[in-house]
Amino acid sequence: MIGNNMKKLIIVCDDKTEKYANLLRQLISLKDDTEDEVLGIKDGTVDVVVWKEKHYSDNMATISSKEHILFLGNGKVSKNEFNSSMKMYYDQFGMTYGWLGNRGVIRVTTGIEDEEEYNKFAELYSSYDLNFEKIDFKNFSETVADTVDKKTNGLFSKNKFSKAALAAGALAAGGLAAGVAAGGIVSVSEAVVSVNRQKKMKQQQYQTLIVAFYREGLAKFLEE
Repeated sequence: MIGNNMKKLIIVCDDKTEKYANLLRQLISLKDDTEDEVLGIKDGTVDVVVWKEKHYSDNMATISSKEHILFLGNGKVSKNEFNSSMKMYYDQFGMTYGWLGNRGVIRVTTGIEDEEEYNKFAELYSSYDLNFEKIDFKNFSETVADTVDKKTNGLFSKNKFSKAALAAGALAAGGLAAGVAAGGIVSVSEAVVSVNRQKKMKQQQYQTLIVAFYREGLAKFLEE
């Protein structure tokens, strides 16, 4: 039973963001307050559950308008819930969160392409004590290219390939370059570098965003 002063939060996610929803739930459950500081939200004041989008869709008719619901990611339900009237309280490095009333969204909208921008992002996540392995733009290409060569067993070299060759190579490489060849003749190394770098960055972005929301946005959202 939820106490009279206990607030309830429903986090709605899809398969891609479930682990980040669970991360937020774990942060909320932490006993991390001190005598001098409340970190995030006061310990023991929030009851949180994680729902997949289908579960939410199946039960939305029974949900009270008083419930606080946070939609995580860019799934179909999250996109439908987002509207231009929502105020975005956080928007930097492709990471956003905001809300209108008791409905909020939290998601990564774009990746980070520029090394200088990434370095600024690294300063941000470091301030949250997140010890990620920093992406080295200068050496990342060589590392990924070597990995591709090994996985494709010499099917193609590090030079240029047609869309058909790149598609075939993507299958042999475990799908690492899937969907990157739409622009025509490209360098397979560059294509796979882009896919892998963006995947790693998105993981870092989501984890950083979850911590930022927990520390700076959660309490304000639950006050609505």
